[in-house]
Amino acid sequence: MIRLLVTTVLMATLLLTGAAPGSADQERLFRLGYLDNLGSALCRIAQLKGHFAQEGLKVALVRFGDSQGGLAALEQGNIDAGAFLVGEGLRAIAQGRGFRFVAGGGLLTATGPLAELDSRVQQQLDLSGTVVFIPATGPATEKETVTRLTAALIRAYGSSRQQPDILPLGQSGADQPITRFDPSPEYYRLERLWKRLALQSPAMPADFLANHVYEEIYCDALDRLLEDSPDDKLLQELSARAVCVPDCCPKNKNPK
Repeated sequence: MIRLLVTTVLMATLLLTGAAPGSADQERLFRLGYLDNLGSALCRIAQLKGHFAQEGLKVALVRFGDSQGGLAALEQGNIDAGAFLVGEGLRAIAQGRGFRFVAGGGLLTATGPLAELDSRVQQQLDLSGTVVFIPATGPATEKETVTRLTAALIRAYGSSRQQPDILPLGQSGADQPITRFDPSPEYYRLERLWKRLALQSPAMPADFLANHVYEEIYCDALDRLLEDSPDDKLLQELSARAVCVPDCCPKNKNPK
């Protein structure tokens, strides 16, 4: 009888307040760190165009001056995810810090005289690209939340393609690097950078890096968006070149 009374009071309270079981998770503020550069533009576009809200997320953008500070804040739980430099992230993971890649961002490509100088110029630019990290453990790593975050960034990529002037994304000058965007964490690109930096130590298992790339999230986010918009050419293009590790989407397996 007492249990029935408590249950009745609880349900009445939920009805009066308009709350529903699980709604607290949806109302939780998700703190997304970013760098004030072009590489983090997808985060800003997703906020500007309401894509986070479309995915049921309440997001606060937190600006950082450098990746080291951002990664430290992520490690300490002061933010839930962050768009920071890929080179810094790979080195941090090699040191045993608990981060995982879930989405891509801005990639830099040398042009004009820069491209003709030395391949090392492009190598340095590769390490200055931006990717999105989450902590390996903690509430922010809940799969549903991170999938919705990634879906919002994919939507932002679509907005950047449809409306190139949505943010000041371009650079002036023939010798300036060009920033292009890719919402995929792109495991094999990360692997190439990992090898270039010689970060794989003999003590690490062969799949050490793969265990820090949560590309299944990206594939799930794409699949959801395609269910709603199966004829979307941009989503089809992204899906065709998606690579999931380890083999979470066998139909898209593409080791090269």
